[in-house]
Amino acid sequence: MTQSPIQQQTIQLVATQIPKTEKLEEMLTPFALDETLIRHLTKEEDGPFVHFWTLEDIVILGMTDTKVPYLEQGIERLRANGFTPIVRQAGGLAVVSNEGILNISLLFKNKQMPTINEAYEWMQQLIQETFPEAEALGGIQAFEVADSYCPGDYDLSIQNRKIAGIAQRRLKDVVCVSIYLSVYGDQNRRGRVVRDFYDHALQGEETKWHFPEVNADSMWNISDALGCDLTIEDVQVRVLQALTKLGCLLEENETDFIHTPDFQKALERFVKRQ
Repeated sequence: MTQSPIQQQTIQLVATQIPKTEKLEEMLTPFALDETLIRHLTKEEDGPFVHFWTLEDIVILGMTDTKVPYLEQGIERLRANGFTPIVRQAGGLAVVSNEGILNISLLFKNKQMPTINEAYEWMQQLIQETFPEAEALGGIQAFEVADSYCPGDYDLSIQNRKIAGIAQRRLKDVVCVSIYLSVYGDQNRRGRVVRDFYDHALQGEETKWHFPEVNADSMWNISDALGCDLTIEDVQVRVLQALTKLGCLLEENETDFIHTPDFQKALERFVKRQ
């Protein structure tokens, strides 16, 4: 594996914590901020950035999820289960973001663009450094967990049960690799909520798109896997320690990107897609 472009770099830290809200603009803030950072990096020699973000009681749908034949019924079911659906720009399928889920975006500029797999492997390496005790359990492996929600080749698993999923977006010479990590909470219920959505949104009909038959037991939390109580803050500290081990210097980002015209434009685009 080639060396990650973030190694030996000064990493700018960004954090977005969105409490439970009914305001669509607030729910979409982390996505608009990632998009703003991506576009900032296309124009400036800056970064890399690490963006920690959390949302409460949201199901993040992929664009493919909007193709289901009974979308309205699926959305009604999500709301009945206490979740608000939003649609993201990046690929993939439905994922849950609620208390106990940490999302991390790693954004960097690289003139020699890495392959898609290399970028995924760098995120896997960071998570392996974050949880070194997982080695005693067989390590954090990357392979598709087909009966999880939002399955992909770089699902991260411990003992064949998924703890995280990774996606990425590219624009010019900028890469944004994002991961959702199940830290604590009722992961089985998260799986049941997504399965319930597909049951009501598909109603047994065949489509030209493939949607997972979600097995709620195919995933678990990193806290349960390691047998210890972890908070979101604990994991953020561990990630920062892992970055330090990789030779990175850490500094708080001082630019208020949320109050820039680029952020407002990005937010408006995301709102229009809903």
